[in-house]
Amino acid sequence: MQITERQTQKNNNKDQDYHYCQMLAAVVPSVNAKWEVKEVPDLQPGTNQVLIKIHASGICYADVHITKGGLGVKFPHTIGHEPAGEIVALGEGVTTRKVGDRVGVPWVQSTCGRCEWCQRGKLFFCSDQIGTGINIAGSHAEYMVAYAAATQLLPYSLSYDQAAPIFCAGFTVYSGLRFADPKPH
Repeated sequence: MQITERQTQKNNNKDQDYHYCQMLAAVVPSVNAKWEVKEVPDLQPGTNQVLIKIHASGICYADVHITKGGLGVKFPHTIGHEPAGEIVALGEGVTTRKVGDRVGVPWVQSTCGRCEWCQRGKLFFCSDQIGTGINIAGSHAEYMVAYAAATQLLPYSLSYDQAAPIFCAGFTVYSGLRFADPKPH
């Protein structure tokens, strides 16, 4: 797979013929450190994952919590959990998405499905969850990987800028209402 918009540097070792690609990302180098926009190695989608070119990534106060060492993030880390973008590559086994799909990704990408929290539908409490920008590189970058099953297709009438915050703030409000199950009086 080659993404032509990224800088590619030829490896100087003549015995190996591969390219080392770089992308820009907002990286938190350590607890309480200032965010740095810097070049980092590019990402490749693994099995059941897609590579997304990020068009918009919302910023949330959870990014501040992460920067202060909350939520168990290992540093250095690329943050961001409100992504909206276009799929540019598919990992092995992906059949439900295609290159060119416009998608967003929620906070929780995957869980164990077996613990008490998962069985009760409270995925945010699963200790084995894979969270966007938490234990998988986040969306404050040119590209990110995500599990295909977690991606949500975006309607063409919705801009990337409008879609990005839906995957945190919008989802949070919706989840609260869903869990409360309000009824008319």
